Amino acid sequence: MLPVGRTLKIIEKMLPRVLRYRDFRRDILNDKQPSEEEMRREAKKFVDSIMELGPTFIKLGQLLSVRADVMPEPYLKELQRLQDEVTPEPFERVKGAIINDVPDLDSVEEVPIASASLGQVHVGRLRDGREVAIKVLRPDVRKLVEQDIAIVRALLPYLRFVFDTSLVESVKVIVDDFSKRIFEEMDYVKEAENIKRITDELSDFSRIRTPKVVRATKRVLVMEYLPGYKVTSDEASKVVDRRELAYRIFQVFMTMLLEKPLFHADPHPGNLAVDKEGNLILYDFGMVGSLDRITRRNLVRAYVNLIRQDPYGLVRILDQLGAIQPEADREVLAEGIGLFMKSMQGIQVDEMELQDFMKLADQVFYKFPLRLPQKMVLYMRMTNELEGICRTIDPSFDFIGVLTQFLEDEGLAREAMEEEVRDVVSTLTNRLRLSLLTQRRTPVIVGSKRSRNYLPQIVMVGAVVLYVLTRDEVLSILLALLGLSFVFTRS
Repeated sequence: MLPVGRTLKIIEKMLPRVLRYRDFRRDILNDKQPSEEEMRREAKKFVDSIMELGPTFIKLGQLLSVRADVMPEPYLKELQRLQDEVTPEPFERVKGAIINDVPDLDSVEEVPIASASLGQVHVGRLRDGREVAIKVLRPDVRKLVEQDIAIVRALLPYLRFVFDTSLVESVKVIVDDFSKRIFEEMDYVKEAENIKRITDELSDFSRIRTPKVVRATKRVLVMEYLPGYKVTSDEASKVVDRRELAYRIFQVFMTMLLEKPLFHADPHPGNLAVDKEGNLILYDFGMVGSLDRITRRNLVRAYVNLIRQDPYGLVRILDQLGAIQPEADREVLAEGIGLFMKSMQGIQVDEMELQDFMKLADQVFYKFPLRLPQKMVLYMRMTNELEGICRTIDPSFDFIGVLTQFLEDEGLAREAMEEEVRDVVSTLTNRLRLSLLTQRRTPVIVGSKRSRNYLPQIVMVGAVVLYVLTRDEVLSILLALLGLSFVFTRS
């Protein structure tokens, strides 16, 4: 049975905010633009209510902060201010867990050095003299989270009386995914495994430090203590040049994201530090994600099509990513996205601020029948936080420009373009074969020029040879399209 008091509190806090959000959504979907100022005020109330409801809703709000298919842009921006830093539990409430789970503990400081919604970190010393960081789960937090999730699940069916089916289904998927992720974050044995795996992945980086795991139980994680200066502090800038530091953080996280099986998904300032020697220190490995090779390739191809302002190519890639609702009309969707792209005319994408770039993408996701695939949620969250911290450290940091250069330097852009060319050539070849089969059914007239027209095949072969020799994707595609045009104009 659901706890009545907690259920009523959640309804009291969230019902007015949900109903107001419904009104905004209806207006936007009906091409009626609500007042931006009014939406910002309401979004602030929405986030304030989430913060009052505690850790479960703070964590859920953090996931919503990247769901452009669910939340309009003013809400997304407001949700990004959610900080996972709360008042710590009194030491007496966590002391028992620390003493029971760390039998070789000699001493521990009562005042924590960090405090989050699910746990807090204390500095301690083992009997062998080693100084350690002890991360301990808040008492009763698992029970509270289980309770809140049960209440949210019980209330979900009632959303059908308020919202369209598409939004309700998206929210259900979000809640299901959240229910799994938050319990993984509360499992410190799992986090210890994450630390070891990411440490191995970053072994090629000479100036990166991650804490060594000493001991792990479900509720307590004991690690090597690595003190440092927060990367956004003045002390850090005295040790490492701000521009260099921003790039190093970007390089480390994008390498994990696009080239490694696992990536750290929570690069906010509290999880990154610089030691006295200028090494970058990573903390908190509870939130991690992964992208398979095909998804990484398609993401790069999506960026390429967006930069080229090719709506049909972008729709094709979004479809492959599972980002389009099944009932959506792809032709109408491409035309609609094309209109958004026209609003960018005269502005090169690499000259845009990332926030403008993401705002455009958010509008497209919210306005049209698109959905953010679950496998991309942590990717979106990580890149949003990464951009924020890099710009905080170095205000002149050009995220899009640096990302474009990174993709080229790592060969990822070329790999994606090669795949694009292969897809185009494969499509053109299949159409050519079909055209030739159709032509064979037509009676051949002796002396007819059509019977000896090998120009399309020659041009197509030339396109492939050109690409092999020069690796010029654009010119190769244009030549292949020229060959195809000969097929259709002469058939």
